[in-house]
Amino acid sequence: MAKNKSNNSEQLTKQVLQAYPELKSPSKARNLVRMVSQQISIKSGPYPSPEDYEHYHDIDPSLTDLMKQMVVDEQKHQHRMDERFMDKDFKLRKSGQWFAFFVFLAVVALGAYSVHMGFEWGGAIITAFGVTGIVTQFLRRR
Repeated sequence: MAKNKSNNSEQLTKQVLQAYPELKSPSKARNLVRMVSQQISIKSGPYPSPEDYEHYHDIDPSLTDLMKQMVVDEQKHQHRMDERFMDKDFKLRKSGQWFAFFVFLAVVALGAYSVHMGFEWGGAIITAFGVTGIVTQFLRRR
């Protein structure tokens, strides 16, 4: 990338010298090209581009180490947050399963009691609808 950039700069310098012979020296043309040229860089990710990295290192050599450490710390934090989320999600699902189990037992017991008291159809309907509702919740795709 750096070679390509310097080749473009040299070509622009030659073109400027041809277009403006009154500059008379390549160094003046090169300075003009540097003043006029503009680079737009779009990047994503935790680290800067190598060119930017050099500039940061020139400003303060410890700055680059600090930037690396910030990325490592952020990654550790993200892993801790993911772990907490997964633990809470697991606990919530586990408690939901226990709740569903106790509701299931209550429905079956209520249906059995209804049948025992002489309400065969009522007990069968209560048990069938209760068990069907719980089973559908567990078989439903998330």
